[in-house]
Formats: sequence, structure tokens, C-alpha cells
Amino acid sequence: MIKLCVVFLMAASAASSQSLSVGLKGGVPLADALKVTDRTRYFSDKAPYVIGPAVEVHLLLGLSAEVDVLYRNLEYSSRIQLESPAPPAPVFEARTTGQVWEFPFLAKYRFPGVLVRPFVSAGLSYRYLAHLKERSAFAGSTGSFQVTDRPPELTGHNAVGPTLGAGLEFKVRRVRISSEIRYTRWGASSFKAALGGLVSQLNQADFLLGIAF
Repeated sequence: MIKLCVVFLMAASAASSQSLSVGLKGGVPLADALKVTDRTRYFSDKAPYVIGPAVEVHLLLGLSAEVDVLYRNLEYSSRIQLESPAPPAPVFEARTTGQVWEFPFLAKYRFPGVLVRPFVSAGLSYRYLAHLKERSAFAGSTGSFQVTDRPPELTGHNAVGPTLGAGLEFKVRRVRISSEIRYTRWGASSFKAALGGLVSQLNQADFLLGIAF
């Protein structure tokens, strides 16, 4: 899918007389992707970064079309005490990891400027969860453990939502350096615990820095 996005934009640029820029975006999430409401049972590790390539086709009058391929990791753990007629009650522990791939398709407008140009962007983002793995075992167990690619909290691998962004771009010769705040409202949660305590955040905000040539 990544190769198809890049090839499509390169073909579109070659078919027109407009310029193409390729670069890299990276930054930090401004909030955790998972909302924990029961910290006695769930703990979520906030993704430390988001990063990926960006391709942009420059059109006319400050308009452009942009496609990014952004990666972030996913990690959370659960600790559930099972009912037992005799104490101590057994504790079941699990840790889930995975990859989150996002594909924003954006229209961007740059306001007039010389060295610094403010910009706004809007479009749709597609999210896909890959390489999910839950490893679980009873607390204190040194032998057997279970591994599955379908954690019980998973409700779907895919989600789509509108994306808005705003920022500043600095141009030094052929190099464009940008900073932006980007917001996405996902149309569906990817995780939701059956008994409550953990759910995907529908609102996502990131601070991104970019460099393009």
C-alpha cells in the first residue's frame, strides 16, 4: 500500500507539469491513543513518536495535494483477578503490542509569504492496525503462556476519519521545513473492553515537524 501511494503520486506529477516534493514527517502524539478508565485492570503506554514519509504535489495558487504514511507503535497491558472459591484468587496478565499505520490524504493551502508561509490542510485519514500480538499467562507462571493476534479488546483493524491541520512552513532554497498541529476524528474505535476499562480515543492530535525537498 505504501508503494502504491508513492507510485500514484509520482505518476500524477509526471502527467502534469507541476512539481513534486518528497520528505519526512515526525513528531509526538499529544494524547494517548487509548483511554483507560480502570487503572486497576489496564495500563497503556503512550506512543513515544510518530514518523513516516510524505509526498506532495504542488499545484497552482498555493494549493497542493499531500499523502503521508505515518507509523506509531501500540502497547497496553491488562491484569485481571479471576474469581476463585479459595484465596488467593488467580491473576491473569496480558500484554498487547502492535503497529499503527496511518495514511492521510490531504489538500493543503499555503498563504502568501516570503520566508515563512502559514498553511492549513484538510482531508481524510485511513488507519490500519498490523502485527497485533497478545501474550498472556497467569501471574507467577514460569512455564506456559498463550499468544494470539486477536486480543479480546480488539473491535476492528480499520478506521477512517476527517483530518485538519495548521502550521508554518520555512523555505530555505530548495528545502522546506514545517511545523504543524494535526487533528483527526476517527469514525470508529479499534479497541473496547467488554467489561469497560479500556477504549480507543476517537480524537487524535499530533505535533509534527517536517522536512521536504
